Amino acid sequence: MVSAVIACNTKRWKMLSLFHKLMLIILLAGLLLFSKGVYMQSKALLAQQLLSFAWGRHMQDGEPHKAWPWADSEPFAQLSIAGQDPLIVLAGASGSNLAFAPAWMVSSARFDRGGNSVLAGHNDTHFKILKDIILGDELIVTTVLNSPLFFQVIDISIVNQSDLSVLHAQEQETVTLITCYPFDSHIINSDLRYVVIAKRIKDNRSSIDLAWLEKAQKSVIKSNSPF
Repeated sequence: MVSAVIACNTKRWKMLSLFHKLMLIILLAGLLLFSKGVYMQSKALLAQQLLSFAWGRHMQDGEPHKAWPWADSEPFAQLSIAGQDPLIVLAGASGSNLAFAPAWMVSSARFDRGGNSVLAGHNDTHFKILKDIILGDELIVTTVLNSPLFFQVIDISIVNQSDLSVLHAQEQETVTLITCYPFDSHIINSDLRYVVIAKRIKDNRSSIDLAWLEKAQKSVIKSNSPF
């Protein structure tokens, strides 16, 4: 019975034209990519919910709490980008951490210590929002030891991954957000990185010349693009 079914299916496959075979393969590949994308989005969303619960407990008692028993890291900070829902940040930009949240590069400065604090994230989940960010947008960083720290976006650029200058310490306290580029692309292991740099400000009222920001916004991407 089984052999008869297999033989029948094999005969039907042979009867398909090359065009239909190619269309079927493309359809199956598309379904596979779509299901993988949905899985990644769902995984990132669920992880942020669990991390938010752990962060809430951390803010209450000051003790580290893992979002799930086998987690490699505890919530390190909370990040709000341009007024969007806050994201929980993990310490250590490992592959496992980046699958669940933006991550702070431990080789960079800690928040509120001066220097350049660098955060990395995937461009199809947590840092997908960076494609819509503009000069002058506000970032808010909260840690268990500090009141909210306010930053304002002063530079947006596209660089090669070998360009490590974006990781260097700055004269002023800054937060640098890094993700892969281009957005909405199926390119694997792209050499390009999308970099957003924000300067610390005293409060949520900008101390930066907004007229200058509006003028610079028109050319910042083009002038920094490697193309």
